[in-house]
Amino acid sequence: MKLKYYFFLLALGIVALMAVTLYATFHSHPTLFYITEASVVLMALYLWLFYHKTIRPYDTLIGGMELVRELDLTTRLAPSGQHETDVIVRTFNDLLNRLRSEHITLEEQYTFLSLLIEASPMGIVQCDIDGNITSMNSAARQILSPTIEEAMRSLPLGETTTVRIPGEAKLFRISHQSFPDRGYRHPFFLIESLTSEVRLAEKAAYERVIRMIAHEVNNSVAGIVNKVPEDEAHRLLALSEFVTRFANVVKIPQPQLQLCDLSEEVEACRPFLENLCTRAGVRLNFQLTEEAIPVHLDTVLFQQVLINIVKNSIEAEPKTIWIETPPKGGWGVCITDNGRGISPDVAQNLFTPFFSTKPKGQGIGLLLIRDILTAHHCTFSLLTDPEDHLTRFTILFQ
Repeated sequence: MKLKYYFFLLALGIVALMAVTLYATFHSHPTLFYITEASVVLMALYLWLFYHKTIRPYDTLIGGMELVRELDLTTRLAPSGQHETDVIVRTFNDLLNRLRSEHITLEEQYTFLSLLIEASPMGIVQCDIDGNITSMNSAARQILSPTIEEAMRSLPLGETTTVRIPGEAKLFRISHQSFPDRGYRHPFFLIESLTSEVRLAEKAAYERVIRMIAHEVNNSVAGIVNKVPEDEAHRLLALSEFVTRFANVVKIPQPQLQLCDLSEEVEACRPFLENLCTRAGVRLNFQLTEEAIPVHLDTVLFQQVLINIVKNSIEAEPKTIWIETPPKGGWGVCITDNGRGISPDVAQNLFTPFFSTKPKGQGIGLLLIRDILTAHHCTFSLLTDPEDHLTRFTILFQ
């Protein structure tokens, strides 16, 4: 029970006692009655002074505790006019000022950190202690995929791994870390795209190797091709042509982008594509929208991409190839075939330099496509759908 309730009970008890005393005194001795009555008045004044000096300051301090409990850091306690109580009030108000200052500082830091995390190009995924995702930034929402989520679930705390997205020329580094909060360690993941860095490193490496090989082979062939028998010269020329095809990969010009209608550019390439499919006995269907699809592209390089994609589709021995604009869920083109399909193991290595599943394949077709589409700032994927078993090469423009 609060102190003021004890005070009121005491006051009622004293009043009752005084009433009984006054009644008894009035009937026995009138003079003593007046003396007792004066004592009652003095006692009432004392009780009022006791309440004013003790109970009211106590209520003030209790009200301050309620402010702290409710996190109301803007209200301050008013001075009571008593020295001892005002010392406590000033100390309490100073404490509230410090708490408010710390609270504002923490809010500002939290706001800055939240903006920094949201604007970061690196994906940041926060989890609870059970490993369930609680929040993520915009970059993580764009990056996250079933492959990355599976890698996150199997990655031990404090470890780092790299993940290649099947059917796409994308590589990510995932780091599993944690931070302390309220005595618990909260795990989080950092997801960093390595695609551009790895692509540049790969390109620089294979360009040096190809140039060196092409230089040595072509110089050697040119010096002896006229001095050997015809069959030997034929093999030397074939070797030179083989190396030249590799050398052409590093000579891809920068695209000269111009605003075009994507459907019109695909339509312009129809004769070449139909000729390829007719010779292979494959049916080719076009499903092009009549609405304009304005994109920026290099028409020559983009037609080369379409031709190479259709050539790869034909090698999968399909019965039909479909070319559609725009594909579902995007702004671009999709080439679909019902050929043999791509296994998950092969999908992991697609777009890797010089990777090929064909016995005599050189692995430069998809490499050429990758570099051209990357220069166009496109996103692309090559996957076989496990449900309808159709293989789709999807190209999306930004």
